[in-house]
This record gives sequence, C-alpha cells and structure tokens, in this order.
Amino acid sequence: MKNTGWALLLGVFLFLSPPAAARPSLDSLVEKELPALVAAYQLLHAAPELSGQEEKTSAYLAAQLKALGYDVTEGIGKYKTRPWKGYGVVAVIKNDAGPTVLDLLKKPAAGEKKAE
Repeated sequence: MKNTGWALLLGVFLFLSPPAAARPSLDSLVEKELPALVAAYQLLHAAPELSGQEEKTSAYLAAQLKALGYDVTEGIGKYKTRPWKGYGVVAVIKNDAGPTVLDLLKKPAAGEKKAE
C-alpha cells in the first residue's frame, strides 16, 4: 500500500516535469555555476579559521544564503568546554503557505517514539 502512493507521486512528477530536451543538462548547469563555486572555494581556503572560531566563514555563508532569499539565523551553538561563541548558521526558505513536508530538525521528546 505504501509503495502505491510513492509510485503515484513519481508518476505525477514525471508527467508534470518538462521533457528532457527542455531541461538543461547537468553538465551545463555545473559549467554555469563552476566559476562561482571555485571562487567561493578559493576565498574560504585562502584564510582558514581554527575550529570553533569560524567567524568569517559563517558570516560569508550567511550572506550568501540571505542573497538567495533564505531566512537566516546566525550565532547558533555553544561549547560546553570552552567559552567560544557559536558560529552556526541556520537557513529556512519559505516558499508557500501549507504544511511542512519534511522537518529534519525535530527530535522526539523523551519517551516519544520516532515517527515511521
């Protein structure tokens, strides 16, 4: 029964997706983005930061995510053994009203069974 739903969803997706000729190839998408990816790689690796002190790296990633339209929260995390500030970044994109389809961050409460 579960497989029928997935098969139906896949069929709808394939029916509604544009024909292969209308879609750009993976190679062309990579070629288009490659210069920006190489530049980002070089920027981040030109001045590496020590573990737990990635202030510039997290600021760069947050700025890039904001430019893409994500709601960004910075300064996430803390260290139990050191007084370092957390430099974690969380990005959420809001695309439309409706239910959340997938929530990777929700952990089951103590004693609660994980959803199957």
